[in-house]
Amino acid sequence: MTATPLADVASEADRVLALAGEAGARTRLIGGVAIAKHLHLKLPEPLRRTYADIDLVVHHGEDRALRAALEAGGYVPNVAFNSLRGDRRLLYYDQANGRQLDVFVGTFSMCHVLELDDRLALDPATLSPADLLLTKLQVVEVNRKDQTDALAIVLAHELAEERSGDVIGIDRIVSVTGHDWGWYTTANDNLTALRVVADELLQDDARTLALERIDRITEEIAAAPKSIGWMARSKLGRRMRWYELPEEVRHGG
Repeated sequence: MTATPLADVASEADRVLALAGEAGARTRLIGGVAIAKHLHLKLPEPLRRTYADIDLVVHHGEDRALRAALEAGGYVPNVAFNSLRGDRRLLYYDQANGRQLDVFVGTFSMCHVLELDDRLALDPATLSPADLLLTKLQVVEVNRKDQTDALAIVLAHELAEERSGDVIGIDRIVSVTGHDWGWYTTANDNLTALRVVADELLQDDARTLALERIDRITEEIAAAPKSIGWMARSKLGRRMRWYELPEEVRHGG
């Protein structure tokens, strides 16, 4: 296999997964490229976008194998960042194509923590649709790119129990938000905002379908049983910050 990253980002994502698999590192795509692999219909024009970088999650304990595979495959590590934070996150650069490759180790930890080690077997190439949606719903300072990605997932998948297959596993979303008041609050805020964006960007059947699914997710997470920890944290409400603000490190460190 070539040691030079490919110019086409989707083809390069497939190459990276193959490198990881050969190295024995359980690795899955997240982010925009992963979402593109789950689009089963032609998206409305306002939701279409290009993808610049590649994002991955690797199983805890298998990141060393992935590091070696990436470096053999033409990626340059951010040595300082990886030395300080390599137990949870790694950064690499595809200098030929001006791209960044971001690796999360076992968890997706940004504004909230999403545990993923036991979720990597659900899809051969990416996170599950529910987990992909959760990575977007956890963003406190949400931007239009995150919102269009979230709408793309919602439009492309039915809501059902996760065992049903390639669906948004409503049971997974309820489980995450029902155990953590902060997670619930951020997700609920983003669903409210997403409804407004769907109404602005979409038309006709696409708008109706997106709004119905957003409303159902909102209703399901509100009605679901909550943990004792959730109930205790809810008493403090928004008087205490319930999220972290992630550090962004772009090309060149």
